[in-house]
Amino acid sequence: MNNQKAIKTLYRIGVLSSIIFPATLIVSFIIHHMGEYSMADMIKLKLIYIPPSPERFMELFSSNSNLDFIIPHLIIYLAIPFGISAVIYFGYLLFEKKPWLSIIGTSLSITGIVFMGGVFGSWLSFTAIGNINAELVPGVIDVIEELTKKQGMLLLSSLLAGLSLLGFMIIAAGLFYTKVIPRWQSAFIFAGNAIIIFFMDIDNLMLVGSILWFTGALPFLKIPNTIRYQRTTGKSGTVLAQE
Repeated sequence: MNNQKAIKTLYRIGVLSSIIFPATLIVSFIIHHMGEYSMADMIKLKLIYIPPSPERFMELFSSNSNLDFIIPHLIIYLAIPFGISAVIYFGYLLFEKKPWLSIIGTSLSITGIVFMGGVFGSWLSFTAIGNINAELVPGVIDVIEELTKKQGMLLLSSLLAGLSLLGFMIIAAGLFYTKVIPRWQSAFIFAGNAIIIFFMDIDNLMLVGSILWFTGALPFLKIPNTIRYQRTTGKSGTVLAQE
């Protein structure tokens, strides 16, 4: 009985995490876009990301409003555990039909999420530069330029962080093929992650991707109410049986 309760609790955590994680992305992309640009820019289509100048980064790092930079990055940074729970749940849905595809997708995604934490931690630590005295600012612009360039370890960590989304895409493709969940859900989740990867750092397009992802995950809320939590033993061990 206790094991059944534990499985049920973990299952529900996975369901909620699969919805909370893309929801945090939606909130973060909106806030970040408003802080770095303006609401009017939200409807402007840009296919190539042009990074802000070092001077603009300095303004964001030293801004009195945490909404400009810190809060949107902090939201995703704190939501990373939800991402891990979400992909484990997502991989669980596929495991019975395509175990190796589930393992590959889940492993890639968890690896990427770990590096994602490093990337967001780095950017949040950069904001400490905003606390220096105003008279020292001209001397640190070159430092900011080097810190914020996608090069070296920051570039490597950023590329590896992309595995987090690639893993979700692999699992979504498997779910689409096996029809474990409605195909429109799998397609939305796949497309949402693909858009975020292909248009990385372009907030309004990443917002579109996260909305698609969230829309595809939202029906998972109905699943726990139709699950009969019981132990069944088979080749794959203990599983949750559906009514």
